[in-house]
Amino acid sequence: MAPSTSVRQKSIAERIAGIRWYHSIALGDGVVTPGIFDHTPFLSKHPLPARMDGLRVLDVGTFDGFWAFEFEKRGAAEVVALDIGRRRQLDLQPRLRNHLTEEELDEEFGLGFRTASEILGSKVRREVLSVYDLSPERLGTFDIVNVGSILLHLLNPMRALDNVRSVVGGHAVIAECYSPRIPFKLLRYLGGVNHTAWWSFSVGCLHQMIKDSGFENVELVAKYGLPHKELKRKIYHATFRADPR
Repeated sequence: MAPSTSVRQKSIAERIAGIRWYHSIALGDGVVTPGIFDHTPFLSKHPLPARMDGLRVLDVGTFDGFWAFEFEKRGAAEVVALDIGRRRQLDLQPRLRNHLTEEELDEEFGLGFRTASEILGSKVRREVLSVYDLSPERLGTFDIVNVGSILLHLLNPMRALDNVRSVVGGHAVIAECYSPRIPFKLLRYLGGVNHTAWWSFSVGCLHQMIKDSGFENVELVAKYGLPHKELKRKIYHATFRADPR
């Protein structure tokens, strides 16, 4: 006899306890991870097909895997979830890096993804690889490449966008944080001190960066405020659809 829903709920709740969740992910039986961000109410803000049957999809900067699992749920034939493996692979500001111990730098990432994947019975493949090393020689090309809010954390966002463009066989969906207070095509340098954030972009700046990295038909699809549950405020996001040349 299958265990009751309450027993399954308790089992799942025990497995996800103690993990610092970035994404709110529905794991079944009414259990949702206590993520900082819940993307579910904003799915319509992203230019994604309702069904992805037969498609090969890449999720860049997957973290806990919300988008990767969503693509699998929509029927994608193959989903690859790209992320770094340890803290030392972050673009850490040198002064911050120097204050971290070797043990802290070796902190392994991906516990949330692995836990959610096991509970969901997912076949998504997590690829431990920096976006700086992303290439068609390493992973091939994809029908859809999804990029979620990583550019602000990168010292070299243009290099990352260029690598992303190189593996897009169909189109890219790029979602990034922006500041509604920054006009035109400007950006603000933040120095990587707080939350490893190097940049604050205007929407116009993001649009131009995507275009200059080799994409064409770059379309701003939506702008919205995504609630940050800990900061108790909205983080503004812009989503773009872009085709490679």
